[in-house]
Amino acid sequence: MKMLISYSLIRVHPAQDKEVYEAVQAFREVKETIITYGEYDLIIKVGSDSLKDLDNFIFNKLRTISGVASTTTLLEARPKEMVKG
Repeated sequence: MKMLISYSLIRVHPAQDKEVYEAVQAFREVKETIITYGEYDLIIKVGSDSLKDLDNFIFNKLRTISGVASTTTLLEARPKEMVKG
């Protein structure tokens, strides 16, 4: 089974960047964490076995972290599998 890859863009409450960064790093689903400037404070690459597992991660883990203001999650498209030619 192929792993479902997604990216969560996270807005963090002021002065809580370090705590949120450390908290997301502890989750096995998180494959990479990037600190950014701009509209979002963190971008995380998430690996899940299914949409159900992704839902569980987002709603029961990621969004429950103290300091997380909001999230937007994007699913990775697989152009090589979707486009023939």
